[in-house]
Amino acid sequence: MRRFKKTISNARKCRYKGILFDSVLEKNRYIWLIDAQKLNLISQLKLQVPFELIPSQDRLENIIPSISKTKKIRGTKYISDFVYLRHSDMKWIINDVKGRTMEVYKLKLKLVIHHYCSGQGFTFLETYKDSKRNNFLDL
Repeated sequence: MRRFKKTISNARKCRYKGILFDSVLEKNRYIWLIDAQKLNLISQLKLQVPFELIPSQDRLENIIPSISKTKKIRGTKYISDFVYLRHSDMKWIINDVKGRTMEVYKLKLKLVIHHYCSGQGFTFLETYKDSKRNNFLDL
């Protein structure tokens, strides 16, 4: 069996029906969402949906070797774990499964909420499954 490289959060990658997940918790959430889709609670379940936060741009005359050595500065994206339509209130949900949060994630989350959740019809849901904050079964 092939071993996957450990990440900073110590999550282990795993496969389920040919889909590679970043953690066992994310795989379990996917199975739960598939069951919710069969019960017609949600629909249009999508995995790994990218959201553009900052578009790519020209460096112009700025010299910024820590960001870009070419003439273009790469854009910034946030890739959500799941996106689906919740039938109870007909809202699009951006769902991210978290075991541990990093500073980069917190910054990207603020940008996602600013760009997509205020006025564009999306709602953000962070899913946890631990003893302190267990909302794993929330839609």
